[in-house]
Amino acid sequence: MRLRLLIKLKPYAPPPALTGPPRANNRFHERLPVKCRFSIYADDQTGQRCIVCRGINMSTSGALVEAAEAIQPKTLVYVKASGLGLMGSATVRHCTASGSKFRIGLHFPNPLIRSL
Repeated sequence: MRLRLLIKLKPYAPPPALTGPPRANNRFHERLPVKCRFSIYADDQTGQRCIVCRGINMSTSGALVEAAEAIQPKTLVYVKASGLGLMGSATVRHCTASGSKFRIGLHFPNPLIRSL
């Protein structure tokens, strides 16, 4: 009696769990677009100053704003979003030049509170 063994090879494909669409970011909270003014109060090497910014997007844990002045990363600042009636403290995560302006990423260690 003769036996024949037939082996068919298929091209390698990654497991189905790894083939999903790539994630755009690793944020825990979704950022939503905002159109309001932010006031950032900073006390750093350049002294105490108030910087008026334009909000780009925001979540419960952070925001991206655009300003005419730069702020050093890791600076602790106080943030006031008067159009939204919110205020609180934040840490500057990054400050990136964008044309003649600067995009500043803020992280809120605690949720912002309502202002009067």
